[in-house]
Amino acid sequence: MAEEQVSLTIKDEFEPVEEKQSETPQVENGGKQKRKVKPLNDILKCALVLVLIAAVAGVLLGVINWVTYVDPEQMIKSQVGNKYGVSADTVENITADYTTLSLGKSKVNAVYEVGDEVTAFYVTASGAYDGTVEFVVCVKGGKIDSIIVYESGETASIGGNVLKQANLDKYTGLSLKDIDATKEAGASDAKSAPIYISGATKTSKAVVNALKVTAAAYLSKGGENA
Repeated sequence: MAEEQVSLTIKDEFEPVEEKQSETPQVENGGKQKRKVKPLNDILKCALVLVLIAAVAGVLLGVINWVTYVDPEQMIKSQVGNKYGVSADTVENITADYTTLSLGKSKVNAVYEVGDEVTAFYVTASGAYDGTVEFVVCVKGGKIDSIIVYESGETASIGGNVLKQANLDKYTGLSLKDIDATKEAGASDAKSAPIYISGATKTSKAVVNALKVTAAAYLSKGGENA
């Protein structure tokens, strides 16, 4: 049988394979992977955004402080004016008339003349549980006429009991000349005070210090009150 010659036509169906780019990051400098550097423009944009946020926050905070700010002097003038039946406009700041305005860490922030008979001492007294308590101590005829709590951070259930008006009124009529104004109060001074309440030694000490620094300032007015 004659060999049948079969002609096979082989068509190359293989397309050249395109070499894919390696997923492996290029390395330089002895095999260390090269880090991508963030464009400078992106860094500047981030910095600018942060600056704008800070500026807006600062402006808002300033506006809030301006709206909510209360001038202590005007507040005190109104308080003592109302208490003694005089216009706040007639209450005069006479702090410059006094030569002693501090005793230890306690200090007299300002002194006001309320009418012809009353002098109000705005004091910050040290020794309290929260650090300090601010009072307005009103003096009439050389004696304590009233004690007003201007600002306090003491706890209502403990120190707050010492600062109740009925308790502070125990000092009404006390002569400033009978107060030892040579040094601040210690724990023993607080515990022997008429306003002392068990468990609130520090707040009691702040009240005593308020009277001590008031006496020191009152007696320093040109020697007139000594």
